[in-house]
Amino acid sequence: MMVNLACILAAVLVLWKAADWFVDGAVGLAERLGAPKMLVGIVLVSFCTTAPEFMSSFLATLQGQPVIALGNAVGSITVDVGVALALAALLASTPLQADPLIFRTSGVFVLLALGLGFALCMDGTLGRLDGAVLLASYAGYVTVAYRQYARRQKDPVVRERMAALAEHEQAVASISTPKIVGLFAGGIAGVLAGAELLIHGAVGVAAAFGLPPEVIGLTVVAIGTSVPEIVTCVASALKRQSQIGVGNIIGADILNICWVAGASAVANPLTAEVKVIWFMFPAALVLVGAMVVLLRMGYNLTRWNGAVLLALYAGYMALLLLGAGR
Repeated sequence: MMVNLACILAAVLVLWKAADWFVDGAVGLAERLGAPKMLVGIVLVSFCTTAPEFMSSFLATLQGQPVIALGNAVGSITVDVGVALALAALLASTPLQADPLIFRTSGVFVLLALGLGFALCMDGTLGRLDGAVLLASYAGYVTVAYRQYARRQKDPVVRERMAALAEHEQAVASISTPKIVGLFAGGIAGVLAGAELLIHGAVGVAAAFGLPPEVIGLTVVAIGTSVPEIVTCVASALKRQSQIGVGNIIGADILNICWVAGASAVANPLTAEVKVIWFMFPAALVLVGAMVVLLRMGYNLTRWNGAVLLALYAGYMALLLLGAGR
């Protein structure tokens, strides 16, 4: 038990510093590429921070633990919204911001992707063909997002805005591109290493208390593998770069259902009790739906909105743990 607690403490220290570097690197890359920060968060940052969920679910399904694999993928979505985004909104000095143009597409797609995943495994099984459908849907989304970005770059208004930022770009140029890449790569490496330490310690503590596999997947593993999203989202909010964090959460939610669950199902069909499916997917849809509605009202997220998301997650956890105790 003491070793596990030591792992948790060390992980927290590593995660916080690494997240700081990671956000600085992501902001630098966005400015170097001339890309909207929210888009960088959705496509690039989320792909990096979702690596723990992918590895945990993929290895779990290969090792004959499909319940943990699916529970981790869907459970991580609830953690991303109800913990990461909620905490960022509560701790930020100003409301979190979302890019209206990008959000109108990504906000709709995250709900459609989650609904599709639910429909495909309502019978308790996410088969190989189902997984391929989810992977294909993600490829379609990336294509749409890229075309949207390309059209945006041709917009005269956007070009004028980029010209207005030229002076700022020169100031940023004092930080070399290799240093920006180093901050990004070193930051994500530290975040992933810290998350692995945290998962190791947390799973050991949970097992010592005798929690069943499905509960470990939906809680301890889901929270542990979502630590990169949590620290990145909170760090970006504290550094007033909230579009990186908001984009990271939306992108991670899309990846969790389309990539993490999809690729795991292609490797080996995922199964879970129908009652578990009908609990975790509706819960995730409620949280994601609340996030989309709240962000759509003014394209920002206030502390009050963060409190609402955190309360919804607390209710979800209470229902989950009460059900596990029966």
